[in-house]
This record gives sequence, structure tokens and C-alpha cells, in this order.
Amino acid sequence: MHKIEIRNKIAIYLDHRELINKIYNNDIAELEEKYELHTELFHFHERRIEVEDSHTIQQPETKAGNSKLAEKSSKKRKRKLNKMAVVEELQKLKTIVEDILGLVKVQQLINRVESQNGSDLPRYWEEISTKDFPTFNGVNTTATYKRSRFGEHSYLIPPHCKFFNCDVMELSKLLPQLMPNSKRFDLIVLDPPWRNKYIRRLKRVREELGYQMLSSEQLLQMPIRQLKHERSIVAIWCTNSKELQRAIVEQLLPAWNLRLQHTIHWIKVNTSGQLIGPIDVSGQKKQPFEMLYLACHMDSSAEFCTSLQQVSAILSVPSVIHSHKPPLLPLLSGLLPQKPNCLEIFARYLQPRFVSVGLEVLKLMDERLYNYCDTSTGNAAIIGST
Repeated sequence: MHKIEIRNKIAIYLDHRELINKIYNNDIAELEEKYELHTELFHFHERRIEVEDSHTIQQPETKAGNSKLAEKSSKKRKRKLNKMAVVEELQKLKTIVEDILGLVKVQQLINRVESQNGSDLPRYWEEISTKDFPTFNGVNTTATYKRSRFGEHSYLIPPHCKFFNCDVMELSKLLPQLMPNSKRFDLIVLDPPWRNKYIRRLKRVREELGYQMLSSEQLLQMPIRQLKHERSIVAIWCTNSKELQRAIVEQLLPAWNLRLQHTIHWIKVNTSGQLIGPIDVSGQKKQPFEMLYLACHMDSSAEFCTSLQQVSAILSVPSVIHSHKPPLLPLLSGLLPQKPNCLEIFARYLQPRFVSVGLEVLKLMDERLYNYCDTSTGNAAIIGST
């Protein structure tokens, strides 16, 4: 992680792939097998044409067309007038991000990744759906990788992890297994399946590939109160939807007896060190960032985790896999016990020191997404890329 100080705030550049590789292999016993995520999963290069910018292509003018444009423009002006606070906030963010990217370039933090053999990795993750896995649970208490096989594919189980492949709406029934000694969690991470256009498109193509999207009313039913203690940190990923963001602050956090401590922008950049898309100050289009909400117990001290408020943004080159979030433990480790008890809900990959719950907990542990590292030579060998 690299800290960038700007305007009395801190932005942190995360190497998504490096962080995951490090947490997987840190505790591996000497001379045991090691694996790394394939570099091509982070080939997020500059796009030549943005679909959302297609409106800039000039169309033949007609009276009817002009009338529609005028009507659309009028509605747009009204929306802007009603959202001046949002516009101002986004304009400030845009200015700050431009400054941060300038420093990222000067410090040469991003190493451009080139495709191997001029080809991209096949999209193996799109071959796997929730129907490929039964309801099951597993654990790896060793300092070596284990494997599980379902159907034709093999999945890596990193060391020191526990997982439950099941519907999170059944979480209350799992409480005795999640907390066998009534030990609550120091860190709880949620990446809820919010409604979004990508998943709706995916479902139209192949229903089972898209996970079930949940409403805030359904999320309210999760037993977060029973899972946390007074010094827990709860981290919630959210899209750019103001409606969903309001639901977190006004519905979920109060229902779970949590106090919002801070919000952080996750800024997504490509391998050229540029935003993956422009920041739309109107707030009407898809943005090159997501939000991370950090909350603590309502009864925790006012000083608890206040150091988080210095961090205004985290930046990284995202994975090309949808919703493959960067790990948060390295970012929050200084605020947690030395060996924290962590829980991720709606997990799509496994992490050491975590209990992972969701319908896709092994999806991104597909062995074909990883390189085998020969510990005797220090070289990595591509596996499963035929």
C-alpha cells in the first residue's frame, strides 16, 4: 500500500493483485505450494470507446429531434437544480482525484501489465454459476493450500479459512456454527448484491449466472447485531446509487445498532494511470468509483477508529471480474487485534483469517485463475489456461 498525502487528507493506492497474493502466501509453510492470481485479470486497459459516451456522436438534426432534445435538456436542468449538493460534492471529488492521479503518475505507482502471448485469459468465471455448487461448508486450518473439486473444476482453498456456501438469508440459522464459542467478529465485510444493470443484462443471457439481487428490506433481516461486539468494524460496499446509499445510512445502520464512522471512495484506474471512465458531476451516469461505508457499534467510544477519517480515497486497478473487491484487512489491520476474527457476507472468494458466507464463496477460487509458483526457482507457471 502507498499513502499519498494531499490537502490534509490521505489517499491510498492499493495493488489489488499483490495484496491478495500476499495474504494468501504469507502463512504458507516453507517449500509448500504457492499460487498467485493471473496477471491478466488486471489488464484493465484504456478503452477506445465508452458506450456511455455514444451520445456525443452527432445525429442528423430534425424538428422532432430538436424538440426531444429540448425536452430532455429541460428535465436535465430541473434534476440539476434539485441536486446541487451532489454536483458540488462530485466536482470537489473530481478536482481531488485529478490531483491524486498526478501524484500517482509522478511516483510511478502503477506498473503497466501487458498480455502474455498477446491474448487475454479466457473468462472462466462466466462458466460458473451458483448452480455448480451444492450447499456445503468447509475449513482449512493448515498452513498449506487444499483443493475441492466440483464437477469438472478444481478450487483452491487458502490456509486458515472457513466457509459456508449457502444463502445468506439463512444466516440466522448458522449463528451456532459461525460463533461456536460465542466469539463475535472484529471485522464484518458486506458486499450486498445491489440491483445493477450489469447483473440484469447477465440474467437475460443466462439466468443462473446472475446472483439474486436483494432489497434493503431483505438485508435488514440479517443478524448483524448478534455478530458484532462493541469494538467491531463493519464495512459495507455500495454502488453510486444515492437511493442505496441513503438506505445504508437511514435504514441498515440504525437497525443494526451501528454508527457511521466514515465513507471512502474506491477510485478505479486503468493500467495507464487514468480513470476507467470520466467522473460525471451531474451524478446521472455510471461513475469510475464505488463507496465504502465504515461503521462501528453505536455504544463504542467517540474516539474509536477516528484515524479512518483521514483516508479520503483508495485507488486501484480493478479486476476485470465483476465485483471482485480488493481485500480490506491490510487497510484496517492497524485498528484490529493482531489475529482478528473476520467475517465476509456475500463473499465470492476466500481469505485467510476469514469466515466467508455466500452462494459463490468458491467462484473466484477456480484454480484456472491462478499461477502455480515454483518455490525452488521463484518462477510462476500458468495453470489451466488451455
